[in-house]
Amino acid sequence: MQRSLALAGVAALSVVAAGSALAADFGREPPPRQAYVPVPAYPVEYVAVPQISYYCMRWTERCDRRWGLGSPRFARCMWRHDC
Repeated sequence: MQRSLALAGVAALSVVAAGSALAADFGREPPPRQAYVPVPAYPVEYVAVPQISYYCMRWTERCDRRWGLGSPRFARCMWRHDC
């Protein structure tokens, strides 16, 4: 009876020793990962949204039909109509 208890005690100690030896091989736990939060290239409060001028949109179509988009006369037409 005492012999079996001694063997059981030795077996329990060997399991604990083996477990601690295995845990020591891996070192410390890594620090917890932080969540990735993208940082915008510019502050959000400085984002400019251009206002659409319907007056200039109409004149862009008219000057384009008359003179062709990108021509010097198109640019003059837009300038004359203050766009």
